[in-house]
Amino acid sequence: MQVKRAIAMEFLGSAILAVAIVGSGFMAANTSTDNGIRLFINALATALGLAVVIRIGLKISGSHFNPAVSLVMLILKKITPKLFALYLMVQTIGAIFGTLLANLIFDQKLIVQSQIYRDGSNLLISETFATLVLLWIILRFPKRDDLIAIYAPLWIFGAIIFTSSTSFANPAITIGRIFTSSIVGISPSSAFAFILAQLIGAVLGLLISKQVTNPGKDSDE
Repeated sequence: MQVKRAIAMEFLGSAILAVAIVGSGFMAANTSTDNGIRLFINALATALGLAVVIRIGLKISGSHFNPAVSLVMLILKKITPKLFALYLMVQTIGAIFGTLLANLIFDQKLIVQSQIYRDGSNLLISETFATLVLLWIILRFPKRDDLIAIYAPLWIFGAIIFTSSTSFANPAITIGRIFTSSIVGISPSSAFAFILAQLIGAVLGLLISKQVTNPGKDSDE
């Protein structure tokens, strides 16, 4: 893996994913007053965006686009601490850049602080659960990138609809969503708790993978 290419891919993939999420939030608000339809639009666009960037980046960077994923890969010693730090930086910058780009695409102010408060223990449980299963999926098929590229987007599509937090499940994207007036935004005061829940969920996903579905050698199922 060439580090420069991997870093560039993590930045670009995170940015594209942020555009899909934030942009679909603007489009949903512009085209429908029905909350269910808005949620479906956002879920579909997010899943499609995730599926595309995963397929593009798998052989270049491993298609993390998510600090929670990178943290677990660091724990498993699949990436070095230096690469983890670089990934963390570019994923976050990419998510912010993508959010600002979506703001421009929809003729909004470039930099806005979201006023959408997402507080409550139920939302934190939701984020822990959503991230836990996402990491479990990724770790379940260590030799089948093609399955990860299918099941991870499918999970996010469903989880946006059936979790109370709408499944952010990504610390970098959570930070990016602070800087928009889109309906998918999150206030700075709510973001820290979301990120903490996501990191806890990632570690729990790793533990479940090790103890339940992948207790021995990596499975290629």
